[in-house]
Amino acid sequence: MSEAPKIHERPLSPHLQVYRLPYNAIMSISGRMVGIGLCLSLIALLCWFVAIVWNPSLFDQTKMFLDNPLTKYVALLWAFFVFFYIGNGIRHVLWNIGVGLNQKAGIISGNIVLLLSAVLTIGLWCVTCDETANPTTQTAVSTSIEETMVQEEFINAE
Repeated sequence: MSEAPKIHERPLSPHLQVYRLPYNAIMSISGRMVGIGLCLSLIALLCWFVAIVWNPSLFDQTKMFLDNPLTKYVALLWAFFVFFYIGNGIRHVLWNIGVGLNQKAGIISGNIVLLLSAVLTIGLWCVTCDETANPTTQTAVSTSIEETMVQEEFINAE
């Protein structure tokens, strides 16, 4: 009798193990994923605002949450994503009108988008988190908040 033929295990499709996405594809896909993430985060933020309106006790919890340093870093990351999404959108508009369609120009424009996103995020961070830059605004805001709290206490006392 003859032996049964041996079944050779075949590898999976070679592209899963060998193929590497081009830089432009990675930037395009990440831009789309960032867009979806921004959309979902804005929906969550809107729901949070609505919840605060319907349940004013959440306002104090929200203030405590926003004072957390980790929240500031999340907001910084969110700002980077906004700048990245805008830059990637401009890049795609330029491609649609026929500017920078070759691979080298795509890589250069992708690097420019990443660099500008980082620079704009750092600039935003310096402007918004520098408490010494505009002390009158900080004082006016804190005075306004204190006045509002006093008014609420007065109304609740009646």
